Amino acid sequence: QVIAYSRRRYRILGETLDVAVGNCIDRLARLLQIPNAPSPGYNVEQLAKRGHPKIHGGGPKNPQNIGGTSKPLFCPPQAVTPKLLESGEATPEDLCFSLQETAFAMLAEVTERALALTRARHLLLVGGVAC
Repeated sequence: QVIAYSRRRYRILGETLDVAVGNCIDRLARLLQIPNAPSPGYNVEQLAKRGHPKIHGGGPKNPQNIGGTSKPLFCPPQAVTPKLLESGEATPEDLCFSLQETAFAMLAEVTERALALTRARHLLLVGGVAC
């Protein structure tokens, strides 16, 4: 969620419409059988460092095409990930890179919009994904 606090009130400015970003990363880790220790997100990040972008935008389910501050993340579909791996179109590293880049680009876009809307001078990132 992207939340603003002003005049002793909270205002939700944006949120994912399906699952939280951390949950999405965890789902990909489970699909790819990436170990949980020390955390799925850390291991996805390490694999992403060796990956290349393979999942490109376009089409009705591209989250980058959706305006506003609340966005569906379209978490890695169980039907697509195995097909990409089996066909050799993508490696686990490529899928980690693509998910991480898409999710973080969406978070940055929503955050920029929220900062512009509120004219805030401070930003606080919290939670596991922020770590």
